[in-house]
Amino acid sequence: MLIALIKWISLVYIALLMVGCAEWGSGTKETPTPAYNDPYTQSDLNELLGFGANMANTPPASRAELCQALLDRQKSSPQIGLQLHLMVGRLLSDACGDIGAIISGVAAIPTASLADEQVRRLVAIDLEALKRLGSVSRKISTLDRKQKNVQSVLESKPPKTPKVEGNKMESNKDEARLLREKLEAIRSMEKQMDENGGN
Repeated sequence: MLIALIKWISLVYIALLMVGCAEWGSGTKETPTPAYNDPYTQSDLNELLGFGANMANTPPASRAELCQALLDRQKSSPQIGLQLHLMVGRLLSDACGDIGAIISGVAAIPTASLADEQVRRLVAIDLEALKRLGSVSRKISTLDRKQKNVQSVLESKPPKTPKVEGNKMESNKDEARLLREKLEAIRSMEKQMDENGGN
């Protein structure tokens, strides 16, 4: 009786296996064609970190070419992945676009579109770094303008011939001393900005 039961269970099992194999090999199901996944449209953490690491190891000229290609693609067909790649790339190359445009573009991405918490953290870090980079750039350009302005004032003043009156000569010396002090102050501020920007 036990042997008959085992034979019967084995026959049922074999029949089920044959039906399953016949269904699997029938060819009625379509096999999915592999889709081409453009890495620059991907927004997962590994892709963004890999992109940044690869870009950091490429020469500046190649970075500029890649950035220009990404900018062109983003203009013709905006995508979240491209915007995030531009964000990472902008930290490594000025050719990846205007900092303000990148910040506003990334800020416009809905948080729900960034499903991975680690990607959200990377975006927060990179956005803050871009904001600081933009702030330093503005400060440096302001200091450059001030320095050029002071330099042009110093150069435009014709040398005055000393007069007999002691007060005027002393006031000219005081004025020249004040201008030199201002120029030195601006230079020291610029040097301090350079040192802070490097840290």
